[in-house]
Amino acid sequence: MRVAYLDHTAKWSGGEVALFNLLTHMGKEIEPLVILAEDGPLANRLREKGIDVRIIPLDEDVRNRNRNAVSLGAIGAAYRLMRYGQSLIPLLKAEGVSCVHTNSLKSAFYGAIAAKAAGIPLIWHIRDHIGAPYLKPIVAKGIRLLSRFIPNGVIANSKSTLQVLGLPEKKKTLVLYSAFARTGEREDAAPKRDAFIVLLVGRLAPWKGQHVLLEAAKSFREEPNVEFWLAGDALFGEETYRSELLLKMEKDGLSNVRLLGHVDGVQSLMQQAHLLVHTSITPEPFGQVIVEGMAAGLPVIASNEGGPVEIVVDGETGLLIEPGQPDVLAQAIRWMMDHPTERDRMGEKAVLRVNEHFVIEGAVKQVASYYQGVIANG
Repeated sequence: MRVAYLDHTAKWSGGEVALFNLLTHMGKEIEPLVILAEDGPLANRLREKGIDVRIIPLDEDVRNRNRNAVSLGAIGAAYRLMRYGQSLIPLLKAEGVSCVHTNSLKSAFYGAIAAKAAGIPLIWHIRDHIGAPYLKPIVAKGIRLLSRFIPNGVIANSKSTLQVLGLPEKKKTLVLYSAFARTGEREDAAPKRDAFIVLLVGRLAPWKGQHVLLEAAKSFREEPNVEFWLAGDALFGEETYRSELLLKMEKDGLSNVRLLGHVDGVQSLMQQAHLLVHTSITPEPFGQVIVEGMAAGLPVIASNEGGPVEIVVDGETGLLIEPGQPDVLAQAIRWMMDHPTERDRMGEKAVLRVNEHFVIEGAVKQVASYYQGVIANG
């Protein structure tokens, strides 16, 4: 099967990491064609793996347009997305594509134009929480409505994401967890630090809740043996939030916090850490970094909404807590510090859970079978 994968961005972010892991572990029955609207890290890494990547540029202002921007400018952006989708039709036909798999919300729209005009089955891969507060109600309602009628199939990155869509039973759907791809990096990773390291990994964005961790870190300012590491950078116009975090660190005297920026070897960081925290204040669609941390043997403290509930077993592989509550987060971190035996046991069970439910080999088998079903029902 020749499958075309569409994404409007080539940044190294959650959905793009998940796509990379999937494509680089596909069997011979799938021949991927990746069509990106910009060049960047994702394209480079895929090329290094010998995967066919085509760059068909899309205007930067359309690529970077805020998902919630509802204005007169939205009409012009929609028109350009439509024209862009039309420009992909000859390529899809020339390459003998069997189905189109879109990897982002923007690519879902222009992918629909291209696939429908070319007469090719279309799959929307939904990786976002299609509801408030992540999306404005009118935007979320529009996407949910379109998802019922336009794509031939819908893949969701968690049961939570799929449930919010509210699709009819007849719609061909698949819950495909963003699985962990073993790299062997753990074997050469650095040893754990003497200080107790609390690690948060994720792009800097208000809804990701890094400010919640900074507030919780204030409770540990007088304890030099406790450090907070924040790995990740602002990717989608969220540089202001990064500045706000730096100002807060200075104002509150948070010398125990390190803002690391983008880190390529995140597994090495995880091997040095004692605890992974995940602080999203709105429902996280999945939580890929949680799986990565658990695979590294880390217990996890995560918000008790959305995808993390499907990953973390509360009291067994970590703790699920109410989001957006710094005091609750600080108490959970303190509990982990004060119970090293239980913490280590959680880390061991976390590895077992990943091996049973979240490895890439299982995801590849699922999606290959799903493609066949969608194409057969065309």
